[in-house]
Amino acid sequence: MSEVQKEFQNAVAIMVKLEDKFIELVKTSNTDVAFKNELLYASQAMMNNDYLCKVALSNSLSLRNAFSQVAACGLTLNPARGFAYLVPRDGQVILDVSYRGMIKAAVNDSAIKDCIVELVYANDEFVYRGKRQSPTHTFNPFDKKADRGEFVGAFVEALLPDGRVHVEAVTAEEIYAAREASELWRKKKKGPWVDFFAAMAKKSAIKIARKYWPQSGPKLDELIQYLNTNSGEGFASQDVPLAVVERVIGANDEVEPVEPLPTSNQEEAASEPSPAAQPAEVDPEPERADPPAAEPAADSAPAADPEPQAVEGEVMPAKEPEPKPVELPEKVVKKVAELVRRARDQGCWAAAKEYVSTWPEEARQYALQQLKAGEYLAASEGE
Repeated sequence: MSEVQKEFQNAVAIMVKLEDKFIELVKTSNTDVAFKNELLYASQAMMNNDYLCKVALSNSLSLRNAFSQVAACGLTLNPARGFAYLVPRDGQVILDVSYRGMIKAAVNDSAIKDCIVELVYANDEFVYRGKRQSPTHTFNPFDKKADRGEFVGAFVEALLPDGRVHVEAVTAEEIYAAREASELWRKKKKGPWVDFFAAMAKKSAIKIARKYWPQSGPKLDELIQYLNTNSGEGFASQDVPLAVVERVIGANDEVEPVEPLPTSNQEEAASEPSPAAQPAEVDPEPERADPPAAEPAADSAPAADPEPQAVEGEVMPAKEPEPKPVELPEKVVKKVAELVRRARDQGCWAAAKEYVSTWPEEARQYALQQLKAGEYLAASEGE
């Protein structure tokens, strides 16, 4: 048996060990991909790309992560469908999702029924007719790109579940700004933005347009988060500890036990202030709450007297100022603000808190504080 064949078999063996976890992910994510089919497509990709096979063996964790993502998002690796591919990138295996795959994920999430995305160039004839009418876009598809002129933007036309049309025009400046958010492009001038600009521009246009759709689904949001953080298409966030990832998606070796992250319910129980201590006005950017005090042991000294409740006419002693949250990327702050706005408009505070429960620690704490502040403010205004 040749060395190449051994590498291929070892790479396939890594995915075979994921069968139980893959099937479990399919059930919990309510997707319809079949493990044996996806294993076949992934094996074919390995067989046709020796470099992919080598990267998979040198970074088996990224292979397990990418293959598990197939089960979570429900996008098949079938090359005939063109939804998603396993590709080597920057020393790791990632699940590269095409713009058609993003549309499929949005349709599966019932966010839309169908979607068209087209790039527009300076020499095209383009007439925008508003968000509720299809635009007029005339060009010769057989022209060379140079003949169509400078790239000026894209438009995304989505058919909503209620039958209405939603058109979002995305400028070239917005797409270039999305490209600048990619660390691979910004630091190394490499990656998909260099090799597949048109496809990346369409994907970025969909990412921007989906923010304005009346409804979106968790699978599409999670897929975009994966593409931004793992595939080098957007800003990078603080990674989950490696040992935690190993425990979730499987590993060949034993890993040290890791204290589990608190759930969103535990976060609420630990940091929810009592009704009497609720402030009359809410700071739009509340400061980080102090961590909950440890529960005293049974044989320890009696607990201190509880904090006195505020009584009308009584002056309470001033508290020490709480530490301010660490600086977060501007995009994280904007994403949290958009999440608070959606939760307020739709009254889905619990779902929003659950959505951020898997975020990195600092971003999660900040998001939960903003959500609680927004929820209290909405309640005080009678919404």
